[in-house]
Amino acid sequence: MNNNGNHLYSHLSGADGMRALACLAVIFHHIAQRLAMQQQPGWVREIQSLMLAGNAGVSVFFVLSGFLLSYPFWRNYLGQKGLPDIRHYLFRRAARIVPGYYLVFLVCMTLVLLLEIPSEHFWLRVTAGLTFTSAFHYVTFFPSDVNGPLWSIGFEVFCYALMPLFMAGLFVMGKKRSFPKSMGYWIIVLLFIFALNQLAHYLLTPGNDQRGWQYGLIGGAKYWMPNYNPIGFFGHFAVGILAAGVTTRLQLPSVKITKFERAGGFDFLGVAGLLFSFLLLWILRKSPEFSVSWQNQPYFFPYFAILISIPLVTAPHSIFLRKLLDNVFFRFTAKVSFGLYLWHHLIITITAMYWAKDYQYMGIANLERWATLSMTIFGLSYIVALISYYLIEKPVLDWAQTRGKRQLIPIQPD
Repeated sequence: MNNNGNHLYSHLSGADGMRALACLAVIFHHIAQRLAMQQQPGWVREIQSLMLAGNAGVSVFFVLSGFLLSYPFWRNYLGQKGLPDIRHYLFRRAARIVPGYYLVFLVCMTLVLLLEIPSEHFWLRVTAGLTFTSAFHYVTFFPSDVNGPLWSIGFEVFCYALMPLFMAGLFVMGKKRSFPKSMGYWIIVLLFIFALNQLAHYLLTPGNDQRGWQYGLIGGAKYWMPNYNPIGFFGHFAVGILAAGVTTRLQLPSVKITKFERAGGFDFLGVAGLLFSFLLLWILRKSPEFSVSWQNQPYFFPYFAILISIPLVTAPHSIFLRKLLDNVFFRFTAKVSFGLYLWHHLIITITAMYWAKDYQYMGIANLERWATLSMTIFGLSYIVALISYYLIEKPVLDWAQTRGKRQLIPIQPD
């Protein structure tokens, strides 16, 4: 896909593949937690350790969201146009997130009430979950007792709100626009985020009383915070924003990269980024949490985030990498990825409660039984996600798309 045409890309090749990889990595992480590691042969333990490192897929989601959502802003900025309509941006973000999230959240809330599942500070956490404010305190960090991964939605919404504010600052920085100035601006923003994150560590680190996973979800959240906090996670998001700026710059007709592109240079860089990101996870798969990162951030930040951003930048200009990433299965997975992320852990929880009660954390010793149960959950997750997409998510997306103007920010299925 050559950059020297007169159009700007409506589809960023490779993004679907990266979204699918992120989603699958998170699911593999959660099902790997159910296999009793110490009772497995050595080669299985090694593979399981890598699967457990798949929680780094959350970082991929944040980098990818920053990349996709900032791209239209970069396109307007480097194209000498005005700031995109923020109201339409927020409206379309809500159309993408709220229907699917509210459905699964209300199902989780109903299950807790009907089944009388113990839940501390239930109504406070429900309120925080419904208002996307759960990320700001360890009590509300996990808005649902039966669906842990919902914690990240509040973090993402915070990043959705923060990105256009910083982008607006870029647009008002004088009349003369330049790529180096914009990169410098976002590097300063990133440094500012690091400073705020350090301040959060200094001021908001919880006490040690009942802090740890042995005290349940709230105790686990208390252990995670402030290493997990929305300000720090905007750092992952900002890596994607910087990557989108580079991508947009490469797509401008004035940039001549045809020879490098035809020689497979972008394929080489993109594949190298992917391989080194997997290699990083393999090397660090047994490292203690927060051991290899800046400011004790999760998911080996910023090393993993930077490596993941490389294929995002290079895939649109690649020859075979974009085809590899955007294969039929990955594109289908990307389409239903939001539903997969929202529903898979709830299915795991219900399985452990009513069907296979040994499907608990490190609970199954028999490898064949674990594999059978995990593949069944995997399949059920796809079915539920498909139903959610076509009955809930897509109708709202189509309605929002027809209401908006085509030249404004497109809805990205992240």
